[in-house]
Amino acid sequence: MKKLYLCGAISNNPNYRKDFETAHKKLQKAGYEILNPVEFCKELKTWEDCMRRCLFTLITHKDLGIAKIETPYKSKGTDLEMQVAKALGQKIKSVDEWLGE
Repeated sequence: MKKLYLCGAISNNPNYRKDFETAHKKLQKAGYEILNPVEFCKELKTWEDCMRRCLFTLITHKDLGIAKIETPYKSKGTDLEMQVAKALGQKIKSVDEWLGE
C-alpha cells in the first residue's frame, strides 16, 4: 500500500496546517503518495463541501490507507471519515505506525 489519506482534526485545531504539513512531509519522505484534504479542499468554502470531497476521495480510491494524525482536538469530520474507512475495510494506522513499516 503506497497511497495514504491524511485524517485529522481541522475545524477545532488551531495547529492543523502545521500538523498536516509535518505528517505529509514525513510520509512522503518515507515513500508514500499522500492525499491531503488541507490541499485538495483549500478552494472550498464550506465544511460540508469539504466533507463531500473527502468522503468521495475515501470511497473512490482502492487500496487506500488512512494515516491518522493524533491530536487532542475533537472533530466530527474525523469521526465520520473513520466510520467510512472502517466500513470499507481500509487499513487505519497513526502516522507514526505507517512510518514504522
